[in-house]
Amino acid sequence: MTALLNWRIWAAIALAVILAATHWKVYKVGQNEVQAKWTAEKLDTAQQTLRLLEKNTRTSTELQDQADNTRRAKNAQIAQLDADLATALERLRERPDRPSGANLPADTGAGPNPGCTGAQLFRPDAGFLVRESARADKLLADLAQCQAAYDSARSAVNGQ
Repeated sequence: MTALLNWRIWAAIALAVILAATHWKVYKVGQNEVQAKWTAEKLDTAQQTLRLLEKNTRTSTELQDQADNTRRAKNAQIAQLDADLATALERLRERPDRPSGANLPADTGAGPNPGCTGAQLFRPDAGFLVRESARADKLLADLAQCQAAYDSARSAVNGQ
């Protein structure tokens, strides 16, 4: 009976060892599969992040290039406006100064065309209007640059 008992004990021990080994093997294989899936997921996430960063960098560079081009165009337009202003002010030097209070012309009355045209303005008045017009044109150029930059940025954001 002891031999039989010994045989059953040894069989139970062998069975326990085999079961433990197979369970350990399955556990390790499952652990490796989960680790492989997790690593693949992390790699995929990193690749997506890299693609998004590259796209963001490309978009930022394109927007900066567009803004630089718009700024250069605006600066060229303002330089042309400054040159036109200098030319206009130089032509105005030939106009007469506004007379003093004692030398004012007589009141023309309220006829059909009271006042004067731009060609009849005195030098200081004409100079003021020319400078004010140039200032307004510069503001329009600045506004156009801002609107172009905003439109480019909006297109880039909405295009994504």
